[in-house]
Amino acid sequence: MALVVQKFGGSSVGSPERVRAVAARVARARRRGDDVVVAVSAMGDTTDDLIMLAGAVTGSDKVAAEHPREMDMLLTAGERISMALLAMAICREGVEARSLTGSQAAIITDQTHTAARIVEVRAERVRETLDAGAVAIVAGFQGVSTAREITTLGRGGSDTTAVALACALGADRCEIYTDVDGIFTCDPRRVPGARRIPRISHAEMLEMATAGAQVMHARAVDMGARYGVDIRVLSSFVDTPDDDESSRGTLITKNPTGMEDLVLTGIASSRGHAKLIIRGLPAGMRTPTDLLVALAEAGVSVDMITETPEVGGGVVVQLTIREDDVVRAREIAERVGTALGGVGAIEARTGLARIALVGSGMHGRPGVYAAAFRTLLSVGVEVEAVSTSSISITLLVPDDREDEALRALHAGFGLDRAVAGAV
Repeated sequence: MALVVQKFGGSSVGSPERVRAVAARVARARRRGDDVVVAVSAMGDTTDDLIMLAGAVTGSDKVAAEHPREMDMLLTAGERISMALLAMAICREGVEARSLTGSQAAIITDQTHTAARIVEVRAERVRETLDAGAVAIVAGFQGVSTAREITTLGRGGSDTTAVALACALGADRCEIYTDVDGIFTCDPRRVPGARRIPRISHAEMLEMATAGAQVMHARAVDMGARYGVDIRVLSSFVDTPDDDESSRGTLITKNPTGMEDLVLTGIASSRGHAKLIIRGLPAGMRTPTDLLVALAEAGVSVDMITETPEVGGGVVVQLTIREDDVVRAREIAERVGTALGGVGAIEARTGLARIALVGSGMHGRPGVYAAAFRTLLSVGVEVEAVSTSSISITLLVPDDREDEALRALHAGFGLDRAVAGAV
């Protein structure tokens, strides 16, 4: 007998038929003798519909910022609907099930509304439910704060709920069911040759999730890495009762076998980025320090920063930020530059995409940078900025060339010819 935590996303429970299909899958696992805990998202587009409804009622497009407590109260209704319907459907399969809200499951968070972080999971009622022989259905995406207020974990929070429950309960397996059968070398909707990755490290998956791969929530991957929880990502739309699910999907684990043979594991990307070029700033450490501190205090996240000397003794600072933050960042740069003794022209380049090449095997191997630049040069794609970590290279390119760049890089590194693990 194993203790299994399963998470089902919104598309997996998007209709009555899908809810019944999930119930049948959960019931099979319980009949095999497994103790089963399920974290469930809101059905289909329920969360988006609730956000639109709140906007229509208030006449505001900033309702989450204006009414964060009430938005949390509203949005948690979506998962409550899913958990209750799924519990009913599992009981219809002849298996006892009980639904629990995030607060009933004692998922304790900090006091940040709409983007709370989990402090601890006590889960006494979850254990009581399992001890009674029932399946525990827990509403994902939500918890209760240390001030006893209902909170939500932000977009993708149901993944984090599932991994947190697996950590707290000491689960044998954590399975994330979605609408694709695992993690792919690139988005298969944009790169037809993309292949499923059988095994990937937590570190690589965290890089890909942060860079734009939407199959897994970055906070859930980070939690799995910190607490040593293996996570299997697989499709709820593949219904093969006799299949060994350990051979399906993608296993996210600490040390995948064959990792030393990898050069590149996958490529992820996201749009909506910009580059801010600030000229005429005074040289010295004070300039980037004051600028970064001011941006951080204003909630502007900086992805890459470079500083180059100008003729005459000043410096040019280039920052890459989210496109939504350009206006605020420009105002801050002007203010900080003036306080430091002067600032020249400020130029903003928008319409950029961030592409991350991820792979533990690239560390210490010569030629990876060269291969990436040579590949992009061959298709005429300009690189606006570059940054690197021990397992990734990040490139900023024009977003109207993003798909072309992805396809070229995917082919250039051989990801379309071999399953990741043999690249």
